[in-house]
Amino acid sequence: MRSRLLTFLLLFTLCTCASAQKEPRDADQPPRDSMPPAKLYKTKPLIELPLTAVAFYFSQEKIVDFREKPAFTGTLPTLTNNDVPGIDQWGLRQDPAKAEDFAKTSDIFFITGQLAPFTLFVWKKYRDEWLDITTMYLEAQALQGVFYGYAPFGPSGVDRFRPRSYYDEVEDGERRNGNAQSSLFSGHVSTTATGWYFYAKIITDHNPDLTGGQKALIYGAASVPGVITSILRVKALKHFPTDTAVGMGVGAFSGIMVPEFHRWWQKRHEKSMAMLTPLYGNGAAGMGFTLIF
Repeated sequence: MRSRLLTFLLLFTLCTCASAQKEPRDADQPPRDSMPPAKLYKTKPLIELPLTAVAFYFSQEKIVDFREKPAFTGTLPTLTNNDVPGIDQWGLRQDPAKAEDFAKTSDIFFITGQLAPFTLFVWKKYRDEWLDITTMYLEAQALQGVFYGYAPFGPSGVDRFRPRSYYDEVEDGERRNGNAQSSLFSGHVSTTATGWYFYAKIITDHNPDLTGGQKALIYGAASVPGVITSILRVKALKHFPTDTAVGMGVGAFSGIMVPEFHRWWQKRHEKSMAMLTPLYGNGAAGMGFTLIF
């Protein structure tokens, strides 16, 4: 589901970015008599989106590899014979009969988290930057996918049984298959958190008058869907609490740092940017040269 949804968004953005960047000025639009408003982020969609597509492809291939791990043939751990640390013991005190229902509910938060940033375009100031915002968001989701697929603290570097492998009530095949060995870390949580933290980051960047307390409230609210998803994934016997905590961290890093990098890039660009700007006024025309240090 995540792969198809984000791939569609990536292709749509890539196909439209060239025309958006070269959109001609409306003949009825009044001429500029000053420098254009400064951009908040610097992006290169025609370069970044193909690279993002490559990142999506390789991260999805890794997910397939994780699911095709050889089934475990040894002795499975049990609820009474295990080495799970105390902080994760909560994952072993759940009801397997309700696991499927919790998993379905977590999928709702998972999908909602992916779509949340696109609701920003309800407001004009975000619509005006739809290409930059969409490019950065797809990069953020691709980054958390790369973390999941290749980071040493993910399934690529750590084989960890999911909680369901500890329950005798669960079918033996589900306890032993390759996917049951990919508990660390939670991709559902990292994907959900990426979407909502990205949402919060874009809002705070575009509203510099917000106080520190207001920003804290926004980021606190952005944490709620990820926390709820974390609880649901534990109750669904998919992950231990520490698995979901790592997923939250990956999502926070990806959702916040990708736009922060592009904002930093734009600031560096502005410091050394020379502008030749047409000037109009009172029936006269000329050119203005501006060097920004």
